[in-house]
Amino acid sequence: MNKDLVLGYVVGFIDAEASFSVSIKIQRDLAYGVRLDPVFSITQAKREPLELISKIIGAGRIIRKPGQKHLYLLVIDNMNELAEKLIPFLDNYLKLLNAKKEQYLIFRDIVLSLHEGQHRSLDKIKELVLKAYRLSSLSSKARRKRSIEEIFTIINSYIARRRDLPGER
Repeated sequence: MNKDLVLGYVVGFIDAEASFSVSIKIQRDLAYGVRLDPVFSITQAKREPLELISKIIGAGRIIRKPGQKHLYLLVIDNMNELAEKLIPFLDNYLKLLNAKKEQYLIFRDIVLSLHEGQHRSLDKIKELVLKAYRLSSLSSKARRKRSIEEIFTIINSYIARRRDLPGER
């Protein structure tokens, strides 16, 4: 089959079916008490399209969707695979993305910032949290467990706690 046709199929499939998400998890052993967890995924009834997409990108794993065993899920959640495989692939075909272009660009910024370790800065972690909330606002299916105010309260409480530790002043 024609390589350009296959690449166009994969990018079109991603544009129509993929999900770019960043969960925010409370993790008490981190400096700011929160962790951002980016995930790229596609759900399908048939495994074959997901196998092709995974092969073309060179990343990801295919599993049965939890709670919906009749569906398959392609998941890319490894930071190196996201930053070094998925993002370069999609950047090469950015002009072909339409429906998911804005979500992808926000997702890309979050992933690259995390991959480069920028989230260790207070200002940057807050900026990334804002971007994660912006990303979820672009999807009709996305639901956040906590409000952004609650996440910032958690971050600020960790900052205050660190200031109160001996040797941190």
